[in-house]
Amino acid sequence: MAHERGWRTRTDWYWLALLLCIVAVTWCAAYNRWTAAAWATPMSYGEDTWFQLATTKAFGTAEAPPILPKHPESLGAPFSANWNDYPSVEEGMFLGTGVLARVFGLLTGANVALLSASLLAAASFYFVCRQFGSHPIVSVTGGALFSLSRFAFARSLHHLSLTFYWHLPLGMLVLWYCLTRPTIHRERRLVLFCAAVAILHGVQNIYYTGMFLQFLAGVSCYHALRREPWRRIAFPLLLAAVALFTVGLMNVDTLSSRIVNGPNPFVIVRNYAGVELYALKPIELIVPVVHRITALGDWGMNHYAKQAYVVGEVGSPYLGIVGIAALLLLVWEAARHLAGQNLKQVPFQLWFVLWILAFSVIGGINALLAVCGLVLFRASDRYSIVILTLVLLFLVRYLSSLTRNWKKVPLFTLAGSIMVLGLLDQIPSSPTGESIAEIRKLVRADARMAATLEAKLPPNAMVFQLPIMEFPEVPPLRGVASYEHFRPYLFSQHLRYSYGSDKGRTRERWQIEAEQFGVPRLIGILEQYGFSAILINRKGYEDGGAALLEELRSLGKREVLVDSEFICAALTPATRPLLPPDFDENWYGLEGNATHDWRWSSGDATIVLYNPEAGPREARLSFRLENLQPRRLQIALGSRKIYGNSLQPGMVAQPIELTVILLPGKNVVRFKSSPPGVVPETGDTRKLAFAVHDFRLLE
Repeated sequence: MAHERGWRTRTDWYWLALLLCIVAVTWCAAYNRWTAAAWATPMSYGEDTWFQLATTKAFGTAEAPPILPKHPESLGAPFSANWNDYPSVEEGMFLGTGVLARVFGLLTGANVALLSASLLAAASFYFVCRQFGSHPIVSVTGGALFSLSRFAFARSLHHLSLTFYWHLPLGMLVLWYCLTRPTIHRERRLVLFCAAVAILHGVQNIYYTGMFLQFLAGVSCYHALRREPWRRIAFPLLLAAVALFTVGLMNVDTLSSRIVNGPNPFVIVRNYAGVELYALKPIELIVPVVHRITALGDWGMNHYAKQAYVVGEVGSPYLGIVGIAALLLLVWEAARHLAGQNLKQVPFQLWFVLWILAFSVIGGINALLAVCGLVLFRASDRYSIVILTLVLLFLVRYLSSLTRNWKKVPLFTLAGSIMVLGLLDQIPSSPTGESIAEIRKLVRADARMAATLEAKLPPNAMVFQLPIMEFPEVPPLRGVASYEHFRPYLFSQHLRYSYGSDKGRTRERWQIEAEQFGVPRLIGILEQYGFSAILINRKGYEDGGAALLEELRSLGKREVLVDSEFICAALTPATRPLLPPDFDENWYGLEGNATHDWRWSSGDATIVLYNPEAGPREARLSFRLENLQPRRLQIALGSRKIYGNSLQPGMVAQPIELTVILLPGKNVVRFKSSPPGVVPETGDTRKLAFAVHDFRLLE
């Protein structure tokens, strides 16, 4: 049956509408989302899902604005959280999900966002197929299989940015234009389209951006090797520059934080082991380890996953039976043309698939870069979705050519059979009503807890969370899962929580130091800093927090605001709270005990004092000094000297009391001394200059 080339007929809109209906209904069936209660229940409720939901909420409430520096006021108390050290390229996606959260509510909005990811993928794939001249019904089949891939269900809500892979077919279309249209730089509409696709890649998941950039570089090299005109060589590189510029724009906050505050090497820890663990294993493209047919999933689990020495993110790379057939057909067609020495007829998708494999497998190019210290893309198994994009685009085009002269009935029968077979293979078993109800029970419990706290605490009250957990990318702590401290934040409107500021900066270490000398000292510090409550996750303690609660009661903190999975005890915050001093990286960690503590410096050092009030504030500094060798020490607040003395080694000096005027915001106290620190003859391997004992910031 003949068909028109490209998106040129009104019937394309009918076919697209049919495709979107198929995807929407199938998606709802796959996730068992037919009622309002089910839609208000997240697909999962744990670890990465909490992180995704918290980020969505922060963008939706404008606490995390796109591009600009991000300091969510509801997190990181008593400061505002710092979300600028952890790169967040996917700000375009989170801006969209944040809008949906504002319109539908956080949880329903997140589910709507997840559905929209599949609908966008279907529409994008259909559009690209039609631009390639593929038949509408075959394009509908490919769009359904692409949008409802095993990858999409495996990533789902907990890896929402990966589930938004809808722009990948558009990237392949741009690459095709760069390969086949010598005068593309003169076609204004195509240039604008290609630039828009490059921008789309720059505002979404960096893995997809990275592979798109590699493909563009490969196309440019291809033209250079063929000695094509420089415009053909430069155009893909220009698009790569547009994508890179967009990535940089999305990371203005991270770049500015690095410039102002210096690098933070501890916020993201990457090493070669992770690259090898999460590398693409080609066998995972064809062997399912999770399947709606239990016997098939068990076979893959028993014969592969349980026996493999290196097992990473198993499950998502599976291409599905149609994807596997498409990959085999692509290899067959390429081999046939290569055997006939007809290189021009080799499908372009083959070269891209081969590059992905060379880059992504264990010991591949990505691993080589990691060995050299460039850990760019740790989890290269995620490129399985790029392979699926390529092979399905090839399959749709191949079937369209094969069936060009077929009648409607056999063509529709073939396309429908492929779609049904593929979807039955790719879609996992639907969650039961009981499993949805179990998640809804947890969600409602967290919502009730947040509502109770907000009813009993004043607006903007600060809640300290135990056990102390760093953020982001830290392992579970005893029974507390990663990102679990986000749970009360998701349902709060006007409370501030201590969790959720990027780790690695010296400002954030006050929490661990406040806790290390016991509960009585911790409570005193928290109240001095203005905390109104302490929230304890029972799972973080072997006795469910019973001993901790009893110790709080012995300190007079008997008012329990919440007593369920979490315990929340009321505190008595200071009327004019202070903020934790920030000892810079030239100070070592706090030492001592509950009654006496000290901190050594390695040489010149600074302490940042924060004034949270709108006007100047008087405060007192109280401390004692110790040093190991004769030295001259000067202390200055800003540009004004506030202390100077010659110190002799020996006993700790008498207390020093300094009255200072703190301006709003940061106030830098500089300790300048000579000579530099030395390694003492006590077995301590640190270079020590001087120590401050019992440093206190007082009213």
